[in-house]
Amino acid sequence: MSSSSFAVKKGNLILPLFLLIITTVYLATALQITPQFDEGLVGPSFVPVLASILMYVALGFVFRDILRAPAPTDDSAGDEVTDEDKPSLAAAIKIVLATAIYIAAFKTLGYPLSTFLYVYALLFFFRLENTGQIRRIAYSAIITAVFYVLFVVIFQVRLPMLEGLLP
Repeated sequence: MSSSSFAVKKGNLILPLFLLIITTVYLATALQITPQFDEGLVGPSFVPVLASILMYVALGFVFRDILRAPAPTDDSAGDEVTDEDKPSLAAAIKIVLATAIYIAAFKTLGYPLSTFLYVYALLFFFRLENTGQIRRIAYSAIITAVFYVLFVVIFQVRLPMLEGLLP
C-alpha cells in the first residue's frame, strides 16, 4: 500500500472513528440508566442500547468498505476532481433538517403521517429507491407499518396519533 493510498484511507476513517467514539459514549451512558421499577425487556435503556448496537453494525460495514476500497492508481493522480468526487455536506444537512422536522411534527401529526413522510424523505435523500414514486410510497408505508407493529403491539408503547387516524 503506497503512502498516498494510506493517506486517503486514513482521511476516510476520521468521520467513522468519530462516530464510533460518540456511539461508545452514548452506549456507556445508556447502560448507566437505572429503571425505577422492573419494566421487563423494554426499559428506559432498551432503545439507546439497540440504537448503539445497530450503529456498531453499520460502522462495521463502513470500516470494511473503506479498508477494502481499491487504492488510487498513479494514473488518476493528475485527473481533475469532479463535483461528484468532492465531499458534500448537503445530504447530511438535509437529513439533519428532515430529522428536526420529524421530531417537531411527531406529536402534532402523529406517528403514522410524520413517520411516513420522514421515511419517504430519507429514501429520497439516499436515492435508495429511484425506480419510481409508487415503490417509494410503498416502501415508506411498509416501514411505517412495521415500526408501528413493533412499538405498539410488541413493545406496547403508546404512540401519538393524528385525531381519527388509527386507535
